[in-house]
Amino acid sequence: MSQKRRTDKSSTTAAVQGFAGVMSDVPLPDGIELRSDVERTIWHQFSRARAREDWRDMDLILLAKIVRMGADIRTAQAELDEVGMMVENKRGTPIPNPLLSVIDTLERRQLAVIRSMSLNQTASDPRTLNGFAKLETKAR
Repeated sequence: MSQKRRTDKSSTTAAVQGFAGVMSDVPLPDGIELRSDVERTIWHQFSRARAREDWRDMDLILLAKIVRMGADIRTAQAELDEVGMMVENKRGTPIPNPLLSVIDTLERRQLAVIRSMSLNQTASDPRTLNGFAKLETKAR
């Protein structure tokens, strides 16, 4: 009985497959629908953070939440830009626009989910540099 051999992640074949996986669209998991074209755009932007085969259904559900929050942030920001940073209350006193608090809360929630999924790590991140250095040394 022969066992299927896994390809080495540092091989040329794996690199080509990984690049192809990043460029192809990641489908939505069952039960998840996007509300608008803005959400579809944000979905494509975030889903390219990993190769297609590296996404699990649970990750895609969390990604959909990130996308919805991103679209809501953009909507609230557009409204804030239109109305302004300061508004008047019933007495006519200028106060900070309540949308500032809404946007801040949404951004914090979105960043917390992004961090929990490690979507913000890049090749220049000190936490990942040592892994790349090992691969480079091995390749030489």
